[in-house]
Amino acid sequence: MNVLHELIKSFSPGISGYLYMWVLALLGVLAVALIIERWIDIKRRTNLNAESFIGRISALIMEKKFDEAYSLCFSAGKRALPRIIGAGVKRAGEHPELLLAAMEEESLHVIPIMEKRINYIITLGNISTLLGLMGTIYGLIISFAAVARPDVDPVLKSSLLASGISAAMNTTLLGLMISIPCVLIYSILRSKTDVAIQEIDRYATAILKVLVPLEPVKKGYRVTARRIKEEVDTDPNIAPMMNLMVILIPLLLSSAEFVKIGAIELKLPESSQGGGGGSGPSDEINNAKLELGIVITKKGFDLYHFFKAPVPANTQEPDSGKAKTAEIPLKDGKYDFNALNAALAEVKKKALFEIIRAAKPSVPVESTLMQLYTFFMKNDVSGIEGFKDHEDVKIVAEEQIRYETVVAVMDAARGTTTPFGNVTLFPNVSLAGGIIY
Repeated sequence: MNVLHELIKSFSPGISGYLYMWVLALLGVLAVALIIERWIDIKRRTNLNAESFIGRISALIMEKKFDEAYSLCFSAGKRALPRIIGAGVKRAGEHPELLLAAMEEESLHVIPIMEKRINYIITLGNISTLLGLMGTIYGLIISFAAVARPDVDPVLKSSLLASGISAAMNTTLLGLMISIPCVLIYSILRSKTDVAIQEIDRYATAILKVLVPLEPVKKGYRVTARRIKEEVDTDPNIAPMMNLMVILIPLLLSSAEFVKIGAIELKLPESSQGGGGGSGPSDEINNAKLELGIVITKKGFDLYHFFKAPVPANTQEPDSGKAKTAEIPLKDGKYDFNALNAALAEVKKKALFEIIRAAKPSVPVESTLMQLYTFFMKNDVSGIEGFKDHEDVKIVAEEQIRYETVVAVMDAARGTTTPFGNVTLFPNVSLAGGIIY
């Protein structure tokens, strides 16, 4: 029921891919109407006890009662077999030499009517599959676009990603829900039509032997032979479904690789020596390490890095060693990821300034983060030894910290947005076993 509810909900305006859903629904309605019409028409033209009918017709012909035999055929209405036999019976009493031609001509008229518009059913099924595939690609484009936006809040990014995947799956599901019954019912109707044509050939040949007993019917003769020779191949076209599989399999594989590439690379917890202690500014900048660390507590976030002054001893709890208040406290009872991002941007700015100053001493102190980042990206500073870990951050969380919070911290640490563009902060994330502070 949840799947059905989600499927119905996807028709609402504003939901990603709702136009595809409505187009597919329209195709579904057309397919249902066509299936009902074809089913009724074929049943009406084949609803006949052929063996009993042929027995009565044969008896009348043997008694030379051609008018009564023709009236019996005429009374059958639009049924295919009586119409074809009736054409032969009518000619038998007037022009026996035209009997075969009359029955063949009538079969060329009756059988196409039985087969009319059957091919549209499989066509609608194929189109539904292709539209479902188009909706799948549309949803994946939305998902990838959401992942590629670094300036989006992690919660909103997850929502956009889920919306795109939902659109992809809903359109695919609805397309297959229409296509599969269309293929199945097409096969059933085609089978019913073929069985009816076989009965026509069988019983028409039996009537011919009664109508013209002196002229033996050729072996393998079929009244519908001309129709069979001219028949166009209308077997179900499964190419769209094969295309769907051929495209989706590499797509899923590439998506898995995309997730692998786009995932934040994490390291296993380190030993107790993996610390990011803020020992204070040093004169030896060329040998300095940033050693950035983020501690997630129930009270907020604490940052530890090269530029942070040592924590006074009187601000620590004697037993736990944890700060009484967080450096970035909770805001309205929730973690302030924007403040964390701003604080990390400031740390990045200081690290870039020191790196660039070692290569270009004249760099202005008032340079913005974007200016420093642009200079760093455009110039070769590989010879600078200091702050080689300026893209690294270690994260440690207290017990009972939610996984979503850790992921949001990772997103906040990876990049930031400035009025002049996006800046990569600390993309190399590791989960540390402990930070010395």
